[in-house]
Amino acid sequence: MTPPDSALQVIGGATVLLLLWLLRPLVRAGLSWTRARRTPPLPPRNPPPRDPQDEWKLREEAHRRDVLRPGLLHVAFDRESVSLGDDSEEHWRLLMFEENLPLSAVLDRPIFRVLASVPGGQATWLLELREDFRTPQRSAASELDRPGLVRVTPLAVVAQQWSAPRLLHADVPVSRLMGATLHARYLGRQDPAEVAASPHPIREEETGASTAYDEAQVGANDRVMIRVRPHPPGTAG
Repeated sequence: MTPPDSALQVIGGATVLLLLWLLRPLVRAGLSWTRARRTPPLPPRNPPPRDPQDEWKLREEAHRRDVLRPGLLHVAFDRESVSLGDDSEEHWRLLMFEENLPLSAVLDRPIFRVLASVPGGQATWLLELREDFRTPQRSAASELDRPGLVRVTPLAVVAQQWSAPRLLHADVPVSRLMGATLHARYLGRQDPAEVAASPHPIREEETGASTAYDEAQVGANDRVMIRVRPHPPGTAG
């Protein structure tokens, strides 16, 4: 005896419901996977703090890559101490340049990266170029250095309270300074205008120290990159 159609419909509907109930975990898993693909993972609300030592190492590595790049112009720099406590520090640095900048641009604000800042905001510096005129020779008998002759050319007066240097001679590119030493004489709180107005002839001095140096012996920490920011159009340089 064949069951009526109504009974077959009831049985078929119950079978479908049973299959849907059995497949429910699979459907939920598929929906969750789809949502995971569409929704990017959220960053943690409180990221772990960075280790200061690791950050310092990254900065040091970046500095080494920056100042040890080939093709840079370099100028030796030295300055006088501004106080007794300042005597304990080594002031010699190797200034690094990416382009052949004019001296007037270098002796603007960038030079204060290697000049000491004096409390009170008033300090006068006389920048001189010291070049070997006669190389010191070693005596075979006494093993003592004979005095060498250095040509000293006053270049500019720089003051902590000034926004720009006062050149004492014609402006030159920094490549003119290569192979010599840019030396900063500290003049305390002398009036920079009076210092600039006084005569500054080129002279020769006897010294036991040469301006030459071995670049291979200069570490990355003794190299200072000097960059000049371009002035926006319409502003004074």
